[in-house]
Amino acid sequence: MNKIIYLISTHINIFELFTEVYIFGSIVKNSEFPNDIDLLLVYEEYTKEIENEKNIIDEFLATLFKLEIDITLLSEKELMQTNFLEKISFNYQKLK
Repeated sequence: MNKIIYLISTHINIFELFTEVYIFGSIVKNSEFPNDIDLLLVYEEYTKEIENEKNIIDEFLATLFKLEIDITLLSEKELMQTNFLEKISFNYQKLK
């Protein structure tokens, strides 16, 4: 397992408001030196707390890894409607 993915998974509690969490992009391709960290956070129903948690996660991970964090937020319904995971060619890893 990639070191960054492993470290994120050890902090899985920061994603408690989200029903599903995926990491995708170059980091999943076993890139030793990724440009950024791409995350998909899936929630059941949008609240202001979701946006606040996204910002906290972004800041925490950016500080931890010194990399740009690119977070995509989708509801469970949007995830199904957009076929997001298929569009990224199944190049992802589910963390939660």
